[in-house]
Amino acid sequence: MKSLLLTIALCLSFSFDSFAEDAIRITYGSYYKPFAWGEEGVPYGVQKDFVEEILGKRLGIKVIHEACPWARCQALVREGSRDGFFTVPTPERAQYTKTSSLPFYETHFVMHTSKNNPNIKQLKAITSLKDLEKIQNLMHIHMLGSGWHINALKNMKNIITIPDASNIPMMLKLLRADVYIEQAEMFRYQAKKAGVLDELVTFNEPSIRKLGWHIFIGNKSKYQYLIPKINQILESLRASGELEKIKHQIFLKHGIGPQISN
Repeated sequence: MKSLLLTIALCLSFSFDSFAEDAIRITYGSYYKPFAWGEEGVPYGVQKDFVEEILGKRLGIKVIHEACPWARCQALVREGSRDGFFTVPTPERAQYTKTSSLPFYETHFVMHTSKNNPNIKQLKAITSLKDLEKIQNLMHIHMLGSGWHINALKNMKNIITIPDASNIPMMLKLLRADVYIEQAEMFRYQAKKAGVLDELVTFNEPSIRKLGWHIFIGNKSKYQYLIPKINQILESLRASGELEKIKHQIFLKHGIGPQISN
């Protein structure tokens, strides 16, 4: 009996190892609801569902999805122990990855603040990031490890970072920070979950930047050959209008409705 159990255990171990060897490993940030988050290491969110839809269902690729702190996700791909992640392009990421030429979906980054912020009149007059840079007394906030924010806010004087982006709406409500530049969909989702949506304001204009969200595969990964195939399927889905339908379905699944104007 013991011999039989040992044989079964070895077979299961071999099967898992074989699956892991034949599957691409994609990592996602743990604290970026509803786009990406983890519970006991298991990833959830828009990004994971998009990767599974395109790589898994459309291309038939086995995917192992993993969640970890975002800075660690990037380090794992850089060193080659994981194959890829899902985010937006930056010059730094281009040094150690290749990415799809088309985004899986696009979002707009806009400003958010408290309705009680004493600087709200100045914020309403902002028309660009350059305008925002001129107001040096503002305290900016973003999630730790966000490459886009690090680059976009490089000329700002006061910046604080926290590991969990879902806490930022409360930080704004308590006036511990003045401005958060983030996707309107994600911010409104998190503010509603925190119960402070009615105490905050989102400036849908100006759009600080329209960002495309892509899959990235590390230069040390054997799966870089997938990039042309991913590009091909994305182009086909975009041309047919199906890519937008997929976005709508996945966003609604995670409680992200249409953007509301000011």
